[in-house]
Amino acid sequence: MASLTSSRSDSVGYGVTLTFETLGAEAPLRVRPWDDTLLRVIDGVIALRFDGEEHLLSPGGEAIVPAGFHHTMCAVTGEARIVMGYRRAFKGAA
Repeated sequence: MASLTSSRSDSVGYGVTLTFETLGAEAPLRVRPWDDTLLRVIDGVIALRFDGEEHLLSPGGEAIVPAGFHHTMCAVTGEARIVMGYRRAFKGAA
């Protein structure tokens, strides 16, 4: 089996940061002014609301929230696990 550890000693970045999060019933308002957000549901079902629409996503479901869009996410029942990746949408943005 291949090693899960990189053999590269120098740091390489591709402009993406990954975050794992457990969602509950609360749906605080979120916005990332300069970053597009890719989210993928790992476990549970989430309600994603943005641009005036609600999207239900189950395990394996993905969505992209464009930079600057206000949105909310919450678990439909119990808890849900998601992974989010952020990518700078605008060159030269702060």
